[in-house]
Amino acid sequence: PCLKVNFYSTKNSVFEVTFKMDATPPSGRSSVGYRSLTSAGPGDSGECQSPTAAAVSNVGQYLRDQLPKPAARRTDNRPLLSESQASLGAASRVLLGERGGADDGPNSVGGGGNGANRDVLGDHVIGDGGCYSRDLAASTGDLAGGAYYRRSSCSGGSAYSGRSRAGSARGSVISFRDVGYEVSVKRFPWSRPVRKVVLTDVSGLMRPGLNAIMGPTGCGKTSLLDVLACRKDPRCVTGRVLIDGQSPPDNFKRVSGYVVQDDIVMGTLTVRENLYFSASVRLPGNWTREERMQKVEAVIAELGLAKVADSKIGTELIRGVSGGERKRTNIGMELITDPSVLFLDEPTTGLDAFTAGSVIRTMRSLANRGRTVVFSIHQPKYSIYRLFSYLTLLVNGEVIYHGRAGSAPLKYFKDLGYICDTHNSPPDFFMDMVHGELPAGAAGGQALDQADPLDDEDVEPAVEPDPDAQKDQSNAIAQHLVNEWRRSQLARSIERSVEEICQGAAQINNGGGSGSGSVRTRQLSRRAYPTGFGNQLLHVSWRTWLNLFRNPQSSVIQLIVYLFFGLSIGTVFFGLDTSLESGIQNRQGLFFFLTLQMVFVNLSAVEVFIKERAVFIHENSSGFYSVLVYFLAKILCDMLPIKTLPVLLFMPIIYFMAQLRLEAGAFLFYQLNLVLATCAACGVAFFVSASVSVFGIANILISIMYVFMMVFGGFLINIASVGWLSWCRYLSVFYYAYAGLSVNEFSGMRFCPTRPEPNVTRTCKDGSTVLNDQQIPHSTPWNLWSNELGMFCIMLVFLLLCYVQLCRINKYK
Repeated sequence: PCLKVNFYSTKNSVFEVTFKMDATPPSGRSSVGYRSLTSAGPGDSGECQSPTAAAVSNVGQYLRDQLPKPAARRTDNRPLLSESQASLGAASRVLLGERGGADDGPNSVGGGGNGANRDVLGDHVIGDGGCYSRDLAASTGDLAGGAYYRRSSCSGGSAYSGRSRAGSARGSVISFRDVGYEVSVKRFPWSRPVRKVVLTDVSGLMRPGLNAIMGPTGCGKTSLLDVLACRKDPRCVTGRVLIDGQSPPDNFKRVSGYVVQDDIVMGTLTVRENLYFSASVRLPGNWTREERMQKVEAVIAELGLAKVADSKIGTELIRGVSGGERKRTNIGMELITDPSVLFLDEPTTGLDAFTAGSVIRTMRSLANRGRTVVFSIHQPKYSIYRLFSYLTLLVNGEVIYHGRAGSAPLKYFKDLGYICDTHNSPPDFFMDMVHGELPAGAAGGQALDQADPLDDEDVEPAVEPDPDAQKDQSNAIAQHLVNEWRRSQLARSIERSVEEICQGAAQINNGGGSGSGSVRTRQLSRRAYPTGFGNQLLHVSWRTWLNLFRNPQSSVIQLIVYLFFGLSIGTVFFGLDTSLESGIQNRQGLFFFLTLQMVFVNLSAVEVFIKERAVFIHENSSGFYSVLVYFLAKILCDMLPIKTLPVLLFMPIIYFMAQLRLEAGAFLFYQLNLVLATCAACGVAFFVSASVSVFGIANILISIMYVFMMVFGGFLINIASVGWLSWCRYLSVFYYAYAGLSVNEFSGMRFCPTRPEPNVTRTCKDGSTVLNDQQIPHSTPWNLWSNELGMFCIMLVFLLLCYVQLCRINKYK
């Protein structure tokens, strides 16, 4: 038996050491030999059986016997060994030095260098009878974040890695085996869905470091990223994904970080305010405000955002930070929780070359601190490619390379006959290769190197390629590369490693084991959100209100519109009299215009959930807050203040300029009627906004619904004349609002002619007759208040439907 140990440093070095047990143990105890593997990646050909607990204990005891007792200790109570002491015994060969000697490769184990700037395996070693050490972390000198060790499988245990420094996240190892992903595609809404295969039998490991997923457009980069991040519908996913050798918890999306391709931070908030919002709803509830602010400031410093911390992100109307700073703010929103894994979907999209390089360097810095960073990218420049730790190349949803980045993939493809030109960029070489724009074979590659760029005598004139033939050639090359990868020793080594991890996870599950990882999983699964309902509602409402207050479209313009409407309508209907000739008609026209305004002013509310749909989906699925919290915050901070406050402020202008009934009760009822009318219409708009993701379609639907309500409002058409369709008035906000205003105004009034004709008896008409002519019930107080109840019910029903639609929104990408 043997024990294979992976030592992960923070500067993109992975050391894999295999300890083999000797056949004849001396003195009743197994002695330990060792073998240092300079090729520590997935291409290692060494085979190692799953070690038993006894074997692990023997290794731990051997290390304790070989290492001398330190005479001095560091300030952090760890052993301080001199380089001469560290050279004693076999265990001294696992020095985690970042600076190798002249003869040591960058990935060699136990390379020489400054002893003061490196650390060794201390006295916190593998415990007797157990599977893991308490802490094998190094945190000295320039090793920012330290190094730690991880073992992929152990019966009765689980993967573990200790934190090297308080507050720094430890990276997780993501293993995936035979991952497939299919989607149903409908060409037309009425056509039969067709299954489209996106990923096919993808296997591999994502380790601490910078893991890039590359490939041509449509190859499945984002799909693989989303599958690993548990953001795809599990019903469409096959295969298995493990985090540190265990199945991801149900709320893995909360404990990991995911940065979407499009920036979704609030543009009206500053960088610091956005980060503080994330800290307020994602950090545990027992954290104080000072602790949250300290965390925010630490993230700002880590991402280099100190100069723009108090600058607004920016919107279409507000000038804000640059694209790179906006992207780093998105990353900071996820770093608040110190995630062990950070996923990023094409983080360089839409950025210039310099800004893209700055973002990738920031990601590399995060990986150097021990995090596992996984991201998709299309075709970066060489200076960006050099920063990658590991590379996964996809073509048509299948893997053609998975392993170390740098020169390793070039060597792999060279062995297949595809040689990269000396002056060509590796990412460009990969894309040219899979598209069939590259000559294959060693001779072809040498010809490229030896060709004179100025000699064009033998250059044939360009011929327009046949698109179909080019596509067939590209598919043939892609399939050839896929087949070669599956037969390669590198792929088989990865398959064995992943299989061992899966078998170890199966043993733990079958044996009922609960290692440290499973305990953490169970603890995380108890609560879907880190903070309580009240804290979520407080901070989501605060952000919603701040966003509305700083948005001129929703704050200033709304007030200006209502003020203009109030003054203009009040001027037109100024001083209404009680004459029979104009008093009745003018009042009816005023009430219709008031109702029309209260309803159609809510057309702007249809964009509320559409505009923030991406923000809501991401934050809700990432565990920021619940659907109910977001829904209530929109009602409390959007519908109520923005829709009702202008009504209460400016509609009295019309009431008193038109000289309607000067009674306190009538005035208060007038205000209540208009408030309920605008809230009911807003509820309808909210429902449409939550049901449709395209603003143009939503605008058409809400217009149709409002026009339908207006037709059956009782003003444009006599309700009694429509026969069996008269029941539609009970679905109309117009009907209830218009009827309520009419009953409130006309009850008890009398209208008489001001210019009686000769020889004609002067006849007056009371308000009751006017209401009867319009088929408006008014005989009892219930007839008056039933209109308000009708609008309240419409508002309540559509708001409930809106909440249901928000819950039904597909949270999977």
